Amino acid sequence: MRRLTLMFLVLAVLAAACGDDGTFGTTSAPSTSQAPETTPPPETTPPPETTPPTTSASESTTTSSLPPPESTTTSAPATTTTTVPEPFYLVDPTDFFPDVFPGSSGSHGSGCVTPGFDALPDGVWFGFVEGVGGGELTFDLACFFTGETACDAQIEDGFVTDEEDCLDFWIRNQVATTFNVPIAADARVWYIDMLSADVGSPTEIPLSSWPSPDSFQVCPGEYCGVWLYVNGGRATAIVEQYRP
Repeated sequence: MRRLTLMFLVLAVLAAACGDDGTFGTTSAPSTSQAPETTPPPETTPPPETTPPTTSASESTTTSSLPPPESTTTSAPATTTTTVPEPFYLVDPTDFFPDVFPGSSGSHGSGCVTPGFDALPDGVWFGFVEGVGGGELTFDLACFFTGETACDAQIEDGFVTDEEDCLDFWIRNQVATTFNVPIAADARVWYIDMLSADVGSPTEIPLSSWPSPDSFQVCPGEYCGVWLYVNGGRATAIVEQYRP
């Protein structure tokens, strides 16, 4: 019995001395599975600090742009346009004898002006053309009356003393005042055709044909009676006036 017990002890010792793989050796703790070692990433070297450039006192930090090139385009000089006004005083071919205008003191047309005027104002004036030449005419201003006004003027002027003796018209020309009136290049002219059956209706002719030797009255001259239409200081129309 003691032998069997001893045998079992020997076998137990042998079994303890023997490894798992049946070999003898030192018994070590069973290895545990570990994660493979990872190599730490290399240290990142920070980029070198950039130092802003230092501007010295002599260097200018202001960038100036060059001025734009001068324009070589030459503008045309401004032109002044003179506008000629349309004539205000126009001839009425249906009735050549002008009406009595306001402020004319009873005479037909624009009336009479005093010698205080240096130039004949715009209007419709009766008078006598004493001369024509150099693009102008010499005009002796007069007044033309008809009806009762004509009779009153005749009595005032001492021509008659009784209304029964009055003429149908009267021309007053007591002031020896003449005006040099420029003639417009496009002026219209009517003359009294002595061969016409109706001498009371003037006939239009070109300005270059006036004065006409065929006129009922001699023009120019102290008896060349006309109506002068003045616009803008120029004679734009000349109408000869028939007188029996």
